[in-house]
Amino acid sequence: MTPHTPSQTEDVRALLALEESIVRAIQARDTQALKGLMAEDLVFRGVGDVETDRTAFLANIAAIPGTLLSVETETVRAHIFGDTGVLTGTQRARVRLPDGTEVSDVGHFTDVCQRREGRWWVVLAHSLPAPPTQA
Repeated sequence: MTPHTPSQTEDVRALLALEESIVRAIQARDTQALKGLMAEDLVFRGVGDVETDRTAFLANIAAIPGTLLSVETETVRAHIFGDTGVLTGTQRARVRLPDGTEVSDVGHFTDVCQRREGRWWVVLAHSLPAPPTQA
């Protein structure tokens, strides 16, 4: 692995902080905060190769049923390619549904970010469910 230059190291830190802000905003269902982290031209691609825009993505976050008990990421990595940053990792969420049932969701994500006017924005987010673990 090639060592990062000081500016790349700063960009990696900024991207990891961006991802942490996204996780906190999702857990709080703070769509206004998310709006400030995701570009207006965001494309979200999820299950079934369905693509949605930022407005639909934010509406889907607000519409998650039940109570979000936790949202966490693990194995998050940031890669810099000029003014493009790529974040990859795993997201785990626990939700208490209206009937009291608790469910867990695990997915793998890739967030593509672009530096625009001196700051990083998520421009494309891709998420797929993790395969079930073997018992």
